[in-house]
Amino acid sequence: MNGIWIRADERPTESHFYYFTRKFTAGKENSLEIDVCADTRYQLYINGALCCEGPCQGSWYQRYYDTVDCSDKLHEGENDVCVKVYYAHDGAFISMFKKDRAALWLTARLVCDGEDRSFRSDKDWECLRDDSVSFMQGRHVHTSIPEFERVSGKKKFSRISVSEWYEAQPQRGCYDHCGLNERYVLEKRPIPQMQTYPEKNFIKELDTKTAVELDAGKYTTAKVRFALKAAPGTVIKVIYAECRLTPNGKGGWYKNMRDEPGGLISGVYDEVTAGDGVTELAPFWYRAFRYIRLESDAPFELCDCAFSEYFYPMEDIAKFECSDAELNKMWDVSINTVRCCMHEIYVDCPYYEQQQYDMDSANEALFTYRFIQDTRMQRKCIVDMANSQIPDGMIQANYPSTMIQVIPDFSLFFIFMVRDYMMYTDDKPLVTEMTGFIDRVLEGFRRYEDERGLFGTTPYWPFVDWVPGWPNGVPLGGLEEPLTVSNLMYAAALNAAAEICDYCGKHGAASDYRERAERQNALTVKYCYDAEKGLFRNTPGRSEYSEHTTLWAVLSGAFKGEEAHALMQRTIDADVDRCTFSMNHFMFRALEISGHYDHADRVLDGWRKMLDMHCTTWCENPGDPRSECHGWSSAPAYEFSAKLLGIKPAAPGYAAVSFDPYYPEGVDYAKGEIPTPHGKIRVEWHRENGNIKTRIELPEGIGMANDR
Repeated sequence: MNGIWIRADERPTESHFYYFTRKFTAGKENSLEIDVCADTRYQLYINGALCCEGPCQGSWYQRYYDTVDCSDKLHEGENDVCVKVYYAHDGAFISMFKKDRAALWLTARLVCDGEDRSFRSDKDWECLRDDSVSFMQGRHVHTSIPEFERVSGKKKFSRISVSEWYEAQPQRGCYDHCGLNERYVLEKRPIPQMQTYPEKNFIKELDTKTAVELDAGKYTTAKVRFALKAAPGTVIKVIYAECRLTPNGKGGWYKNMRDEPGGLISGVYDEVTAGDGVTELAPFWYRAFRYIRLESDAPFELCDCAFSEYFYPMEDIAKFECSDAELNKMWDVSINTVRCCMHEIYVDCPYYEQQQYDMDSANEALFTYRFIQDTRMQRKCIVDMANSQIPDGMIQANYPSTMIQVIPDFSLFFIFMVRDYMMYTDDKPLVTEMTGFIDRVLEGFRRYEDERGLFGTTPYWPFVDWVPGWPNGVPLGGLEEPLTVSNLMYAAALNAAAEICDYCGKHGAASDYRERAERQNALTVKYCYDAEKGLFRNTPGRSEYSEHTTLWAVLSGAFKGEEAHALMQRTIDADVDRCTFSMNHFMFRALEISGHYDHADRVLDGWRKMLDMHCTTWCENPGDPRSECHGWSSAPAYEFSAKLLGIKPAAPGYAAVSFDPYYPEGVDYAKGEIPTPHGKIRVEWHRENGNIKTRIELPEGIGMANDR
């Protein structure tokens, strides 16, 4: 039995909640398995109990459906199924793709006492539109989250007629005999349902007649609920803040100590208008926050409140411990940051855009390999990004998205992401499938080469890093002439593509990519290297310098061996623009390759400052950052796992491992575990009588690539 897409018979101009419902009868012994999808987003309930939510965020080419076993929610006699559907107005929910009205597709395989009583979505379902909830549209530009809610305590529903649209069968390819695709191309969810953890209580820090302030204890993403009581008509704001703000002495506020006693709680908010008795608020979408403030111009009572943390299910998280308590804290904060940025897509930040950006996701995916064995999220991210490719070969900067944004360098991070996936999973079919997309990216870069052969200006945003003094993250001159760092990254991506093609047996393509990388490096040295200063200029025609050009000169192989070592030393000693958190992972790698990893501790100072300010997630950039939680800033976790413990894959899928621990001064021991497709690697080292004692346990199927 195939499901029928049904839809509400209206074309809404604003967002609404729609409840699609029907009743059914169950016996004493029952089994119920449901396939379900909806436009735009849904929650499925059986007898009031939440069974699942979705659909999983995907591309225009892949709309996912869920399969869930609801047998344990049934009871003998009459039961009800309710699908709460959030329908987003145009532009309100850019990481999901939608049609022109709320719609539902459902197939229920119900067996009662041995009798088949299966049913599906059809015209016999009822539909109610919830008119007691509206949405504050336009408050979040370029955001992928459902708008914040305005809830009335006076419940009001409108009955909406339902019509059958068309019958749909997933998994058949979603194309008819003439090759026409269905309205929604359905595929099975590729990752698990998000995990909603048991409820936690807030710490109440302020409680007056007109204001209550709550602390979750640390930054989190969570489903929240509140029960409020006030005179009918009283309006109460529920404000979510990433941290408290500190007064600047001039009547304004800034970010300093994130838990500043009495500091301002300001930010996005839901709004509740009290009705008779108790009014409840339980927002449909998760909220990101550390602090919450409820405030009103009139007295109100907070009768009850709680939050349930909501993340991608990261089970059996790897461990790290050393004698330095500060490094241990960095490990914990890194895990919390990645979890808060990891839902159905990797998000740049959970409080603002909630978009899956290529650069952010490449870092977050790499860090996730060090935490858990499950690699389904990384695979989905790669497929999402591949589906975003535009005709000139560029990968969209963020995707899924109903708007197109392009940052050329971010297309290169897609290639680095595929190489990481190759090394950590050994999934040759997917990696081979990606080689076509990779080639189009690199041909796209060739399209924008200037008469010198340098990758030049494009119509797009040439963002590099949020360096103070760089307008919109672009080095000065980067809008008018080629960026040195982009050319060096281009060469590094060509080398990464060569590794991928060799792995896939495409040796001719690999050879071509290596030749192009050498040529690109040579041209960049010719036009962008300042021999007098011994540094790479940020652009060929200007005399500004940065760490970014140096680190990518090392990572691309433009400078190797002693040349790379000397270049890095000159950069360390010079007064140049420094990397911020988005690029520091790559700075660590360049320090390692050039023989300067002893300077890594200096780079860690940025994270020490965040700990000093009591951050519980890592910020987007130094100073006064917009976002308090950015997954790309979790580089310390990789350093501790890959360098202090010394474990890296040396062959695809961890067929071989390199073991080369770094022993920083002041650290007496380090131990931990690293997930692999073959099981966990366990490592421990400690200092004893001036010597280093090491121990490593390798699971079966992993060989050593060196003699340590």
